Amino acid sequence: MADNNYVIPKGMLITEGGSSRRLFLEQQKLQKYFPQFGFTKSRDGSLAVSGSLAVSGSLAVSGSLRTNSGYFYALRIELGEHYPHQIPHIRPVGWNSTCPHVYESGALCIMRPDQWRSIFSIAFVVAKSAIWLNKFEVYRQRGYWPGNAQPH
Repeated sequence: MADNNYVIPKGMLITEGGSSRRLFLEQQKLQKYFPQFGFTKSRDGSLAVSGSLAVSGSLAVSGSLRTNSGYFYALRIELGEHYPHQIPHIRPVGWNSTCPHVYESGALCIMRPDQWRSIFSIAFVVAKSAIWLNKFEVYRQRGYWPGNAQPH
């Protein structure tokens, strides 16, 4: 399957620094593009990270987005133990995301896992989620998903 061409602002990519700086760079990009999103803490109250960003405890980013229609949607972005080498899971918080573009796990489908690249940042995930939310509203209002669709 061919990759779709995405136009991604360079500022939302993480191409510099090693794994030891990844969390710092992620925080910088979130602060710049989506300051309403922030890291939530692990059970022990820390943001402890080891390895290539393998997480001890559960590391996630939470915040809300406002759509073009003016509605707010809360999201939780869960980073798995292999992040940034696997796509994070975007979960709705307090709202029903039932539609054709949700994985069986309930996570939003912003892209297929095979399209994910480790240079993508959490800010990029939030931006893709904003696009998804605006399409979701069209789906709920008109009964169809606008734009191109891919099998997942």
